[in-house]
Amino acid sequence: MDVLHLERLPLAKPYPQQVDHIEALLLRDPLVLWKPRVLVDWAGVGRPVLDMFLERPALRFTEGVVITAGRETTAIPAGWSALKVELVGKLQALLHSQQLKIPRAMPEAAVLSRELHDFRVRYTEAGHATFNAREGAHDDLARALALAVFGLSRPEFAIAADLKVAREWR
Repeated sequence: MDVLHLERLPLAKPYPQQVDHIEALLLRDPLVLWKPRVLVDWAGVGRPVLDMFLERPALRFTEGVVITAGRETTAIPAGWSALKVELVGKLQALLHSQQLKIPRAMPEAAVLSRELHDFRVRYTEAGHATFNAREGAHDDLARALALAVFGLSRPEFAIAADLKVAREWR
């Protein structure tokens, strides 16, 4: 697997502008022909952001992903409830086996490399594993890459292909 695009949007950029930006990326060749699937972190403010995505024809192949510490990854009306350990595990496996290629010349490659290096596993008192950047560090590029790898590992859509289920649910 090759990472073909990596970009960190400014932290203060409003969500509607972020959706505009992603839509513009997906309307470029060759992506406009591929109709790529988009996975959105559905936690926190994610539900209204997912709604913004689904309102755009070019972004209709968007699914929400709730990242949990639960027992199994399951389909939900918005997309997926995914185990964080699965997301991180798949990403780590690809990196360790050198099956995931991140071109060093890519503008954010060094930032992503730092984020992946700073990603830590901690265990709660109950024995549950938690995965986060070290304190004070960002991990948004690493999380985005983990979502992309998760999407590739689960090529089926969690919701109906024509998204009727998602529209009825909203």
